[in-house]
Amino acid sequence: MTGGEAPLDGVRVVELGVGLATPLAARMLGDLGADVVKVETPDGDRTRSVAPFYRAGEDDERSALFEYLNYNKRGVSLDPGADGDTLDELVSTADVLLVGDDFAQLATWGIDVAELHAAHPGLVIETLTPYGITGPKAAWRATDLTMQAASGLLSFGGNAERYPLKRGLRQSTYEAGLTAAYAAEAALLGAREHGGTVIDVSIVECIASELVLTIPEYAFTGAVSTRRPTVIDPLSGDPLPAGPGYVSAQITILTPISDLADFIADQRLAEPQYATPEARATHAGEIAEIFRTALADVQPRDFFEGASARGLLAGFVQTAEQLLECPHLDAREVFRTMPGTLDGRPWRMPAVTASLSRTGVTVRRAAPLLGEHDSDVLSRAVAGTQAGAR
Repeated sequence: MTGGEAPLDGVRVVELGVGLATPLAARMLGDLGADVVKVETPDGDRTRSVAPFYRAGEDDERSALFEYLNYNKRGVSLDPGADGDTLDELVSTADVLLVGDDFAQLATWGIDVAELHAAHPGLVIETLTPYGITGPKAAWRATDLTMQAASGLLSFGGNAERYPLKRGLRQSTYEAGLTAAYAAEAALLGAREHGGTVIDVSIVECIASELVLTIPEYAFTGAVSTRRPTVIDPLSGDPLPAGPGYVSAQITILTPISDLADFIADQRLAEPQYATPEARATHAGEIAEIFRTALADVQPRDFFEGASARGLLAGFVQTAEQLLECPHLDAREVFRTMPGTLDGRPWRMPAVTASLSRTGVTVRRAAPLLGEHDSDVLSRAVAGTQAGAR
């Protein structure tokens, strides 16, 4: 990577976002050099109150989640009922306007998308809501659980013998945030030739579009994907105990179970009762115990690297601590040191989703305090409107 002008230098993004998807999309644009202005009500974005918290100073506790979603931004605080004209002035200086994660955000800020597009034809307007801003469910409220369910993702989450389980964390909103960022970048490119546009991102549709096998399989064959059995062949990639963590291994025609038995130095694994996938499913507990005893003193990463060197299909489960220390991710500079300190110590967060050959992602500033940049941003917005709206 070489230095140079960031891809989105000179681009102004105004974010009217609460939650995760909209702030993430806006921050990703900021990572590429855009000037992102986060606009909050006097109560602030609700993620400011989401644990875990860290101490940035003696009497200054902040949400780690809010910090992750909102670095590389400046922040202003406006009252939707009293500061409508000020918001109009700020929006008139923007290249991109992001609004979400709730449909109610449009009403909160008095935004009519069609009217706004007509008034600012060069502006890229992007909304992120659970079900989109049109259709019978547009105004419905939602959570990550209900959106995963509505998308179909939940139908094969968990085991067949139990109720469906949602994916961990808030996968729906993170997926939508990534999608929205890429869509905004494409729209910015198109705006150079064709003017601005309106992008209507449905979080549910983002997840549903990722079910690349499930939906086509049903469409072409009528087969309905189901949740897998509780007990399957443990050597088909399932986590197995090893030292302080977990590893995985997969048996194929090219990587027979005898090779794996040789590698872990335990010939019990090569016995006939473990020869087929069906038999291994029946004896899953025994195989787990073989791994537990054979790899009791083995670090999961050492297992993975050793197995890979032998041409075996293997993996290992990394903890958060191991991710931060991962040599591969470190070499690719995925984690960046954040401005400020965590309880007096430097700290790092994931900051790179793609490496660019000419320019790179930079962490220029910490997440803003509520209204931290009111004076600077809003005075410049007024000056910008006097120079002519976009």
